[in-house]
Amino acid sequence: MRRGEKPLPDGTKVVRGTFRKHRAREPVVALLDGAARPPKWLKGQALSLWRDKVGIYDRRGQSVVGCESALAQYCAVEADLIDRWRRGRDVPVALINAHRIYANEFYDTPASQQAAGTKKGDANRFAKNGQPPARAAAGR
Repeated sequence: MRRGEKPLPDGTKVVRGTFRKHRAREPVVALLDGAARPPKWLKGQALSLWRDKVGIYDRRGQSVVGCESALAQYCAVEADLIDRWRRGRDVPVALINAHRIYANEFYDTPASQQAAGTKKGDANRFAKNGQPPARAAAGR
């Protein structure tokens, strides 16, 4: 597995104008039909969070069918965090990090919903090196 940033989805590349057909990524798994069903072990606040999140994902058009186990773990971690904060108990950093990772995987943070972009003129910050001062100031 390569290190670094995750590859961008093809849809994002099309919007940016950087999509190349010969580099198109094939979906690894096919979308499954049906509705997401919570695991039987999910109870209480975690189950309530599950229902809220599935409703949000449905409105986004984001399928979570086939990912129910990971979503249930995410909801259980979030319910545990909420319970600890309400009771004034210490919250381990590992629990916060786990929640943050799940939130990123399910696109539940503003940063995970945005593709990194660059302005046309800022694409190469070294482009102005070696140019006369007037041209370098203009950003050419």
